[in-house]
Amino acid sequence: MSDSSDKSGPPVEFSIDHTAISVSNLDVSVRFYTEILGFTCERMIDILDGNGRIALLKKADFTIEMFQFTDFIPLPQTDEIMVNDLKKIGVKHIALRVNDIWTAADYFKELGVEFINEPVKGARGFYRFFIKDPDGMPVELTEGPDSS
Repeated sequence: MSDSSDKSGPPVEFSIDHTAISVSNLDVSVRFYTEILGFTCERMIDILDGNGRIALLKKADFTIEMFQFTDFIPLPQTDEIMVNDLKKIGVKHIALRVNDIWTAADYFKELGVEFINEPVKGARGFYRFFIKDPDGMPVELTEGPDSS
């Protein structure tokens, strides 16, 4: 590793390619992420050993690699409680930017999507709220600097 005083940066350019999540029911989760969150299912792949499937979901330049295994391990109950989960090391959630936080909240309420919290102003100064996907994993909806 280089010295922290080296301000030249890495010798290559990095950008986000994808994030991966495991789910209990690929069909249910793909429907949620496509029909409710607006992702497109680009491809479905059978895992070679026959133990599961993968879906590649895309929205703009963001891809979710979604795994389902026949012998999946459910999300522990403590991980469904935000404050407990945030204390654990690891990836916590995905966040999607919306142009109108209040319209987004109304949309999810009309669909009966489970909320973790109502819209509140976050540490970055933007309104945000969390919903649960079909497996109880948190998805953040947030306004941003370019929200109208």
